[in-house]
Amino acid sequence: MENILNKMGLSRKDTIPVVHDKDFLYVYVKCDRCEEIIPVRISQKQEVQENYDKSKDKTYQYFVRKEVSGSGNNRCFARIGLYLEFDSQFRVIGTEIKGGSFVSKADYESSTNKNETK
Repeated sequence: MENILNKMGLSRKDTIPVVHDKDFLYVYVKCDRCEEIIPVRISQKQEVQENYDKSKDKTYQYFVRKEVSGSGNNRCFARIGLYLEFDSQFRVIGTEIKGGSFVSKADYESSTNKNETK
């Protein structure tokens, strides 16, 4: 049922928008300091790790921990720390972010369109 809702664009609003593309996952983050929106590419084969701790409080199948920084165009080199937990179909089931917030791909595309028109 959830997959049908996702295809219709009616998924839960509290989930992190993740774009799946072959062997990569894409998330978009906004820096708290300079408000730059940064695309983050996550390799499923090289960066995502399997959870070997199968205790009851660890219900996720995979996880990734990554630090990113912006382009530097705004003279901001702040680091944004990401931590994502996934189920077996690579759906996000847990998140943690420090120094930024998650945004949608549409937000990223609209911000790049604004920068191109300047």
